[in-house]
Amino acid sequence: MMQEDQEQQTSPEINETPNLEVSKEAVSETKIEPTEETLPEASNEEDSVENEEVKAVEAEDDHEAPKDKKLAIPDFDALSIEAALESIEKHIKEFEPHRIKGIVESGRSRILQELNAERDTTKATYLEEGGNIIDFEFDQPQRKTLGILYGGYRDRLRAHYTQLEAELNNNLAVKMAIIEEVKTLPMAEGSAKDKYETFKGLRERWNQTGLVPKSEARTVWANFNHHVDNFFNFLRLAYDLIEKDYQNNYDEKVALCQALEDKIQDGASPALFRTLQQTHSRWKRIGPVPREHKDLLWDRLKAATAKVHELRDQYNEHLLEINASKIAAKGAVVEKIEALTAELPTKHSGWQKASKALEELRAEFKAIGFVKSEDNNSVWEAYKAAQRNFNHTKNEFYKEEKVRQRESLEKKKALIALAESLKDSDDIAGASQQLKQAQADWKNTGYVPKKEGDKLWEAFRAACNHFFDRLKGERKAKAAQDSAVIEAKQKALANLKKTKIGTIKEAIAASEQFSAIGVLTGRNKKTDEDFDTLLSEKVSALGLEPSVLERTMFEAKVKALVEADDQDGLHRQRSWIREEMDKAKKELHQLENNIAFFSGAKGNPLLDAALGKIEAHKVRVEELTSLRKLFNSLLK
Repeated sequence: MMQEDQEQQTSPEINETPNLEVSKEAVSETKIEPTEETLPEASNEEDSVENEEVKAVEAEDDHEAPKDKKLAIPDFDALSIEAALESIEKHIKEFEPHRIKGIVESGRSRILQELNAERDTTKATYLEEGGNIIDFEFDQPQRKTLGILYGGYRDRLRAHYTQLEAELNNNLAVKMAIIEEVKTLPMAEGSAKDKYETFKGLRERWNQTGLVPKSEARTVWANFNHHVDNFFNFLRLAYDLIEKDYQNNYDEKVALCQALEDKIQDGASPALFRTLQQTHSRWKRIGPVPREHKDLLWDRLKAATAKVHELRDQYNEHLLEINASKIAAKGAVVEKIEALTAELPTKHSGWQKASKALEELRAEFKAIGFVKSEDNNSVWEAYKAAQRNFNHTKNEFYKEEKVRQRESLEKKKALIALAESLKDSDDIAGASQQLKQAQADWKNTGYVPKKEGDKLWEAFRAACNHFFDRLKGERKAKAAQDSAVIEAKQKALANLKKTKIGTIKEAIAASEQFSAIGVLTGRNKKTDEDFDTLLSEKVSALGLEPSVLERTMFEAKVKALVEADDQDGLHRQRSWIREEMDKAKKELHQLENNIAFFSGAKGNPLLDAALGKIEAHKVRVEELTSLRKLFNSLLK
């Protein structure tokens, strides 16, 4: 048996380092995708304590245990701050800290953007209103909640890396001890078969030991494979066992290739890319295969790997196109938001419509979802800036609107005060005119909030209604009074028609009795005119001088009007005197102008007639002047 061993030591087919070669091929051919451990640390300018770096312990890339499934990062752009905090807290409670590093940092970064924007907006408003930056304080409970969550998370992450570093160093010590045992195994006592069994146990221990520090991984792996190669050279006499192991390795690698090729048929997907990584990781741990199959099998794996990389490139290009379309869609939404303030609404209803449109655009923006692109942050900032501009413009409108509303409020209160002061006024005509004007002015006072505006309108309307209801009642009473007066005056007029007037005293007495009945207004005044006309006809029959008759009747008429306090009648008499005076003076002036057209010779009949008319008009002017003086004296 030993002689066969010595003869087989010269066999070239056995002299190979399968594990080492596979390791080199994997390193050169496999594209390793970034994991959560390689994600960059997120910075936070808000909290110097949180800026303390948590050092990530780097481990070797290949390990026997499968890696945990990568967690998807939620779309924090579509979440409110409260929802984002709940999502972060939920992940912290459910998963190990190193698995959620990208999720926590991404969510924290987005929340800080929101909080910083809110704080900056408040600070800007505070400074615009004249505040001092030293006195500015702005409490954000959500920031404190985020700090508590993030602080606890970082403590757990530090503890994880501390524990991981200890484990990696312990694993390194174990693997170094295993290398030493493999190194001394060929010279140990016992049969080749026993040594091989011992070697399998060491290899099993090696595979179960776990990760070592990344800086030591390549050296440790190369040393292990070197001594494994030496051990297999020593075990040429156990070639049958090695051959069986090679065959098992071959079958397992064929199965890996077949599984990867089957997965390729499903098309590009994150699951396919994870399968590729898992395949290469497992490939390195399987061990050598028969030399005659080694290159063919490796070429098969390389071909499948190349196909996956091709699909991944196409997938990434398609993803870039999708991201570009999302960025364009978000940019279009930003333009629509900016367009809302291109033509500013001038009324409250217009701003309500614009605000509703803004909410719809915000929902549209969030529905597009998170975009993994360098342009996402710039679009996000433009989106926030457009909203800030809209809100600032809207706030400025409502500041001015409040000023206008206060002015409108004061105008309405002034009109209410006016209506209250006039509602019981005895000056019916004047108060009525002022209240009608106040009602017209009310329509132009401007807008005030509906709740307060309704109260003011009720107060104003109540005062106006009080006056006009009183006026309506007085008019009804006046109409009833007029009806009685006109009935009595018509009866007096009928009696005058039957009565004979023998003296001027009887005429004056009849006029005074008629005026004492009451005052008529409007169309009912015709009864007064008919009575005056009839009385004048009866008095004319007495043969009195016209001027004396006119003066006597005028005096009696005015006295009766004064006695009845008929201001309207007195106004008519004053107007009559003024009109008659103006008419007489105008005709006199015209006659005096016409004299210039006559020759100076006496005896001209036309001239004599004109002079006679001039004298008559002068007399008439004197009579009217006398009547005016009489009228004024009777009013005293």
